[in-house]
Amino acid sequence: MFKYIPVLVLALLLVSSLNGCKKEKKAAPETASEVKETKDMGARPQRAKKIKDTLSGLEEADRAAALKLLRDEHREQKNKKDEKEEEVEMTPGFFPVSDGARQLIDEANLLLRQGADSDSKIEALENLIGIDHPDILPTIELALDDEDPVVREVALDAIMNINSEEVVPVVVKALDDPEPDLRLISLDALMDVQGESINEALQKAMKDENEEVREGVMDLLFISENPAALPTIKTAISDSSPTIREGALMCIEDIRDKGAVDILIYDGLLSNYEDVREASKEALEFITDEEFETYDDAKAWWTKNRSSFEFDF
Repeated sequence: MFKYIPVLVLALLLVSSLNGCKKEKKAAPETASEVKETKDMGARPQRAKKIKDTLSGLEEADRAAALKLLRDEHREQKNKKDEKEEEVEMTPGFFPVSDGARQLIDEANLLLRQGADSDSKIEALENLIGIDHPDILPTIELALDDEDPVVREVALDAIMNINSEEVVPVVVKALDDPEPDLRLISLDALMDVQGESINEALQKAMKDENEEVREGVMDLLFISENPAALPTIKTAISDSSPTIREGALMCIEDIRDKGAVDILIYDGLLSNYEDVREASKEALEFITDEEFETYDDAKAWWTKNRSSFEFDF
């Protein structure tokens, strides 16, 4: 396929897909019953996973080129976003919700506490989608106790764009859901959350008995290059699944943080898994532009150069 499509074109297509990783807001269906009929747990397209699957189907050289362009573009977009945020002074993270939004929150709370029928609860929770404010989180936590999995899924839909560490406890609770598809979906709420507290949820997901949920963590971190997630990546490179170990190493190799190198040396090179040792060595040599024959070589070089080392990619 790649010989017909230039690497840059594919990378830009993947970037466009990545930018849509969050669930797009849609007009609410006319009735709550329509919501229930059209809901399909696990059907939400995970675009980050599709990107990874597309790249994995390419030849090594093409994959490396496309992945570099993709991550460069993602990094540039993130830098622009950070610069824009720095220009805004004394702006609170969240303004108070409007009176109309408060009324919708209160109505959903009341219906959930009164044990209303599922259609009514679904409709009330649909009304919260788009508020994107932490004030809805107590209501979402309440909805996650509902016996109807569709109610719980709609509740999760409402937190997908809050982008605050305040969603972490809600995701942690959702990771106890009996439906593995809902546990997987809940991770999407952490897509743009950067704080270290995300590891509370990610580490819990890494202990999930369902491999798809654990793979979901790697899909989440695949493009983000989030140094805050390094403790979770460290856990993932020792996972029993080769797919997850590979995903963890793909996540870590482009994180510009010295903690990533620490993990590659002190965990990757000493791993019980041969695939992890080999991939860690390759990643280290790429990051440092050095060649290492043994763990001791890498450790000695890093001890000497860690304080002065600078990333050049």
